[in-house]
This record gives sequence, structure tokens and C-alpha cells, in this order.
Amino acid sequence: MASGLVRMCGWRGVRERERPYDRALQLGLDRLSAVCALAGVTGPRGVHDLVWDWCAHKPLHDWPLVFDADAQVGGELLLIGGEPSEFCVEWAVEAYDVVAEVHESTLVSQVKSGAEQAGRPDLYAEWRRFVTTQPVLGAAEFLSAKNRFLTVPQWATWIDESYEPVPPATTSGGQVAVCGLCDQWMTPTSGGGWHCETPRCVRALHMPSPTLRDAEGAYRLRPELVRSVALPGRPELALAQALAARGARVVLYPGLDALDLVARWPDGYAVGVDVKDWHKPYLLARKIKRFPRWETGHPFAYGDAFLVVPADRVARNRSYCDIVRRRSAALRSQPHIEVLTDQALISRCPDAGQPGEVVCGP
Repeated sequence: MASGLVRMCGWRGVRERERPYDRALQLGLDRLSAVCALAGVTGPRGVHDLVWDWCAHKPLHDWPLVFDADAQVGGELLLIGGEPSEFCVEWAVEAYDVVAEVHESTLVSQVKSGAEQAGRPDLYAEWRRFVTTQPVLGAAEFLSAKNRFLTVPQWATWIDESYEPVPPATTSGGQVAVCGLCDQWMTPTSGGGWHCETPRCVRALHMPSPTLRDAEGAYRLRPELVRSVALPGRPELALAQALAARGARVVLYPGLDALDLVARWPDGYAVGVDVKDWHKPYLLARKIKRFPRWETGHPFAYGDAFLVVPADRVARNRSYCDIVRRRSAALRSQPHIEVLTDQALISRCPDAGQPGEVVCGP
């Protein structure tokens, strides 16, 4: 069902007379109906009932399903405000047949392979850093971004495909807003304010004032890249900047994203880090891959290895790191990898007394 809901995000009407909804969603409805019948409870009467009653209003702990305790489904909904929740998206990622659609879009794959073929793997990191930090571009900024790497024609195409003209429905008074909390574009409300739909902002008790930009001729980052690249990229870049402030030379996405960063200090101490910003540790643990190793002397060689989660995830869920350690086969096979928060890693790393730098290549 989670897979079907995520796929239906871009639904624009009946595509096939005999199967008007996504096949995964219909399969989920069939299986849930069977479970309800066996449990002697009234199940959803159709896809509409499944989506707008069960997925949007019935917490999963009220469904006649049995979950592992570490899955922590209490109070979770699959839809919030008509959009798949973080919990829903993470369950969809767990489903093998939609991993590529949710976790790594076609464009991300194109940028990665194109940068490798051009002999410029650093451009993959440059692209990721750019789209993560630039949610809205004015007309002149957009043209400048496209012309940034003139010797690599693919770069302009990647920028073209990463952004779209700001839709009139997301503007108010000729302006578009950028969220002061997550740095992503917002949507106007009927009351004349602005609303941010990113999960952290939906949960936030206090929102800083947004930054307003002129909407005429402006471009915004495409919604699917906000979800799959920009939001996961924010804690990665924030950690890179924090380690650079302590004197490290930080390489972003080394080996075409084999890790999120490798940080090296002037005394030779180096760490390899993967940053994982997931809502549920149970699902994260099942997706962790083995860390790569580079030989001594390689630009990306490191000593200590860390899987890092944002501190606010652990603050809301004290068992987070324990569940990740306990449930991850990759971590059991590589016991040298430590699981800790970004704040804990920063405090453990040396401070060279002078700032370092964040770079996109060796």
C-alpha cells in the first residue's frame, strides 16, 4: 500500500480502464480485505475508502496487522495532508520494486553516470550540493547556474531537468517564499500566510519567518528532488560544514556517493561518514549497506567509520540508535562502524584551531 500511495502522488486520472489505480495499491487493498475478513472486522469498501479513511485517518496500530515491536507503528498514518507521510515513504523504499523510484530518481542516476563518463565524478557532488542549497533561482541565477561548467555540456541539461518555472499556484502577491527552517520553497495559504509541507516543518511548534523572492521568471527545485535529494542533503552538508569548522578537509560524496563524506585533519586523522535522516530506525536498519574501504594513500582513505543520524531524531526516539545497531545486518558484519548522532560525532572529532574546507573532489 505504501508503494502504491507513493506512486499515486503524480496520478492524473485513469490510465487503464481495467486498472484505474496503481496495481500495488489494489494489491494492498485485496490483502488487507483478506486480513480483515479473517480477523472478523469490517475492512475498507474500496480504494477510496482505503486511502481517505484508513490511510489518512486510521493509525496503523488500529489496523488488524501484526508488526514487530521495533517497527514502532503507534500513531503512524500513511497519509498526512493528502501526501504520503515519512513513515509511508520509508516503507515504500523498503519495497524492492520501488526503491529506484523513491530513493534515487532517474535524474540522480543520470547525473551520476554522466559525471563518471565525463571523467568528472566531482560534478555529481557539485550538482547535489547546488540543488540542496538553491531551492529557488531567479532568471539570471538560473542562467548562471546552467553556464557554470561550460566544458561539460551535460551540466546545463542536469540543471534544466532539476528545476521548473515557479507555478502560479505557489506564489502570492508576485512572490515565492523560502522556508526559514528547512530552506525549501513553501505554498501560500488562504489566509495570506505561507505553509511548508516538509515533515520537520509540519511538526515544528515555532516557524521562523520565510524569505520572500520575486516570482517573476523564477524557477524552483522540482518536488521529487526536494524529497529525494535536498532534504536528505541538508544534514549531510550541515555536518560537513561543522567538521570543516574544526579544521577538516571534507570531501562530499566520494566515489560517486559511496559514502556521504570523508573528513581528514592536518594530523592525518580521517573519518568516513554516512548520514541517514530516517523517521523510523527499524526501516533504516534494513537499508544500510556495507561501507567501502580505500587503501592507505588513497585520497578517500579513512580510519574510523560512523553511521550518523541527526540528533533531533534520537531526541524524539531514545531507542533509535539501539534499534539500528540491533537490526542492521550490515552493521553486524562491520562491527567497527559506530552509530551516533551528528552532535556526538562533532564533539568527538579533533579541533585543529583553524577552519578547513568542504570540497567536491579529491
